[in-house]
Amino acid sequence: MSWKTAARAALHGMGGLAALRMMSGQKFRVLTYHSFSEANQANVDAICGHIGRHFEVMTFPKMVEALKRRDGMPKNALAITVDDGYRNYALYGHPIFERHKIPVTLYAVAGFAAGELWLWPDQIEFGLLHTTKTSLAVDLGTGGILSLKLGSVEEIADANFILTEALKVLPNADRLRFIESFGALCGVEIPVTPPPDRAPLNWDELRELAAAGVEIGCHTVTHPIMSRLPSKTDLERETKVAKDLLERGLGRPVRHFCYPNGKPPDINDTVVESVKEAGFDSAVTCFWGLNSLDADPFRIQRLPFDSSTDFEYGVEVLAGLHLS
Repeated sequence: MSWKTAARAALHGMGGLAALRMMSGQKFRVLTYHSFSEANQANVDAICGHIGRHFEVMTFPKMVEALKRRDGMPKNALAITVDDGYRNYALYGHPIFERHKIPVTLYAVAGFAAGELWLWPDQIEFGLLHTTKTSLAVDLGTGGILSLKLGSVEEIADANFILTEALKVLPNADRLRFIESFGALCGVEIPVTPPPDRAPLNWDELRELAAAGVEIGCHTVTHPIMSRLPSKTDLERETKVAKDLLERGLGRPVRHFCYPNGKPPDINDTVVESVKEAGFDSAVTCFWGLNSLDADPFRIQRLPFDSSTDFEYGVEVLAGLHLS
């Protein structure tokens, strides 16, 4: 047995996780999921069972209220969020959370819900998965060429990560132009609508989920990298206009916002101010971590989860490990 295996066994079997939860009990946790699948339902179910046994589950709006009061946050408070608004949440995620009586806040992309677009990282992945080419030379106009190998599943996954990350730092207009031309570069016709596993929840489905108790939040109109938007007008479209579109589509208020990608380079003071001016009560990031009661309601940190997250690793993240 390796020392890592022995350490994990001790952590799980000798009260280590309970000790970590006790040490961080005054901090609150916000989990984020994105996509769900039938094959991974058991993983989500197991994590939900653990959450029910060891954490004080709250609705995210109630958590935000406690944060703004700087009071009333229970020990080991936890909320669940889901980004993007894929239909597979309704199929494979919602039934599990509902069975465990765990409330969810789901951040929908307005243009995605309206059927006007599909998310740009999914288009990149689609092109790489369906091209017959074994390599690509990609010029992003930044002074160098990305040489991407596509000869194996592993190389395609690496290429997808490298290219997606490179696109995130481009000015918004340059990223959009590249995506428009990407199908031709790959020799692939990228369809107007996404494949079923990347399809969005439509307005009817979002309204049905909202009626069932899911809090619907805003994840912009087009899912841009907000710090790369060129003007205040563009920011207003992805915040205030997005809020208005969602509220009209849902027939109810939308109070909470989620920054696309949500890492430190994607969020600056101008972006945060635009979210506040649009009338939102909070905003969540993808800065990974636990939150103290003095946290900024417009820069709330979260814990990264996926439907494929295995139980042992997941409960360690919940205890506060693997975040650096």
